[in-house]
Amino acid sequence: MRRSFSQKLSKVTHLILVQSLLMTASTAFSETLTLQQALSEASHSPQVSKAEAYRDEIVWKKVEAVSAFLPTITGNINYLSNKKYALTDINLGGSPASVPQIVPTTNYTLAARWNVFDGFASTNRFWAAQAFEESANLEYDWAKFQTDRQVLLAYYKVLAAEQVKLVAEQNLKALKDHTKDVEALKKAGMSTQYDLLRTQVQYSEAEAEAVNADDQIANARNKLAEVLGKDVEDRTPTGNLPVLTADLISKKKTTAKKLDLLALQKRSEGLNYSAHAMNRHWIPKVSLFADYSFYNNRTDEFDYQDEAFRESYLIGATLSWELFNGFGSMAKSGQAEAQALQLEKTTRMADLKAKNDLDFWTRKYNYYISLYKSKTTDIERSNEAARLAKVGRKAGMRTNTEVLDAQADVFRSKAAQINAQIGAIEALVNIELATGEAYYSFIQ
Repeated sequence: MRRSFSQKLSKVTHLILVQSLLMTASTAFSETLTLQQALSEASHSPQVSKAEAYRDEIVWKKVEAVSAFLPTITGNINYLSNKKYALTDINLGGSPASVPQIVPTTNYTLAARWNVFDGFASTNRFWAAQAFEESANLEYDWAKFQTDRQVLLAYYKVLAAEQVKLVAEQNLKALKDHTKDVEALKKAGMSTQYDLLRTQVQYSEAEAEAVNADDQIANARNKLAEVLGKDVEDRTPTGNLPVLTADLISKKKTTAKKLDLLALQKRSEGLNYSAHAMNRHWIPKVSLFADYSFYNNRTDEFDYQDEAFRESYLIGATLSWELFNGFGSMAKSGQAEAQALQLEKTTRMADLKAKNDLDFWTRKYNYYISLYKSKTTDIERSNEAARLAKVGRKAGMRTNTEVLDAQADVFRSKAAQINAQIGAIEALVNIELATGEAYYSFIQ
């Protein structure tokens, strides 16, 4: 059993060594990625690009709303290739006669229309478009802020995963050396089978942790690629995990300036204006018009230089009153009002969730800050304990099991410190997302 385990241990160690060398070589030649580069690339991510496209759409809708205040001008050219005139019967002194209704063979027309008054429906549509534009701008700013925070968190999770992997590899190496020592001491009769079995169990656990560390790196890289809008992200992040303090969130926190909530409020305001615009159908509308025609009803020529062409024009005003349209405008107004009410409730729900998230992540942040401090102290204590255990073993006062436990405490404390550090970063990012404000400048 001891030989089979030694052979297995030798093969696993060889594989780990080869993998480490390959990773070291690939890292040496791989491109690095700074946090500033990642944030710069985030401005072109799908989430931000989508918000930007929506903002452009709303800008064009505002242009459409402005067009209601401007006159419309249309031009037409009509040419009749074949015709048969309609006849009108008239009585001229007892002698009936049929007179053809002559229609111009060629007709150039130019018409202008200008709506002067429509019950302020166009005005309300413009105000609605303006509110929608402000909402789209807020959503765009929120998308940028949200994406930046997601990139920050994903970037540091990759760094944390790599640091945890380094700790796992150090732990695996230490257990390998310790296993060799225990085997040698057992042969010399200075160690027991219990010590060897316990070492083997911890080595198996360390192997699993090393595999899990690789999985965590892969998952973190995939998440970073996702928020950056890429299929893969193989570049190596640089830098260190920031050390956060409790006083970062000591100032007053509120969700009142949260951009996504403000965007929802503006969109609801725009829908209310739209409802008012659709509800103006019962007000009379006044418009001015002018029509000009250059026509030929004498010959079949279409050349405007022909002497047969003549001119005519009309200038006037129109008063129109839509008395009944089958409740269509009323239905559209009701839909807009209902949508506005839905957005108001959605805004309220989002505000409540943001406040709950703020409270939850504030507690988490304080917990991780406290945990980071305690684990920093634990690292110092466990290092000293491991040193004393090794000295005691040489003096015959400590066992191999006690040395092994002390060394395991060192690596557990290091891993816990890293996890507490990334936990504090994640909590801070979520606090910033809950309030819509940046509390820490990660780019120093």
